[in-house]
Amino acid sequence: MSKHSKWAKIKNDKGAADVKKGAVFTKHSRAISVAARSGGDPEKNFKLRMAMDSAKIAGVPKDTIERAVARGLGTDGEEELSEMLYECVGPGKIGIMIEAVTNNKNRTVNDLRRLLEEHGGVLAQSGAVTWQFQRLGVARLSAPKDDELELKLIDLGAEDIKEEEGGLTIYTKQENWQKLLDGLRGMNLMPEYAGLEWVAKEPIAVNDPSARAQLDELYAALDGSDDVQNYFTSEA
Repeated sequence: MSKHSKWAKIKNDKGAADVKKGAVFTKHSRAISVAARSGGDPEKNFKLRMAMDSAKIAGVPKDTIERAVARGLGTDGEEELSEMLYECVGPGKIGIMIEAVTNNKNRTVNDLRRLLEEHGGVLAQSGAVTWQFQRLGVARLSAPKDDELELKLIDLGAEDIKEEEGGLTIYTKQENWQKLLDGLRGMNLMPEYAGLEWVAKEPIAVNDPSARAQLDELYAALDGSDDVQNYFTSEA
């Protein structure tokens, strides 16, 4: 799994909640609004349900979630948001997949291009980086590894289960993602995090100190970007 996975970012967000809460809530709200464009009922719109669940885990207030759904349905008069995916190459030839949500595509791509260039990265053409990744469902459980639980997770479609940092990280193919989440609900297991990620097929180690420093600065800049929703890297 990428060193800078969604789970790592969620932990960092929680650890600095007082400072970053507003930005975190904004990003969750945007994800909900985009998902709601396909329907406002989370029982019929799996993407919306997933976005709402993630927001609840992050502590987003109920009224903020409701406003985000209304925005996505076009009932609040605000500008429509668009999802964008950018492929990038960072220092040390690290592949980076950036998911953005924006109401101004030209502004976002120009800002992102400038941000990358300032930190030794570059925007890549479509397909130049995607091949390094696979799209997987990833869920994080605060539970110890248990043979019986592991067998149940495999039955639900888990492709890989890793014990790390006091819990379990579960990976599944995209087509089994809803089955896995529904199964966890059926077992009364609420993931601390659940989402679709770009997971590196062959993670790359960064041993050069200069590239390491540039990458850390780039990741910090991406974390601070209002339009960047998520990013995933090929770094080991």
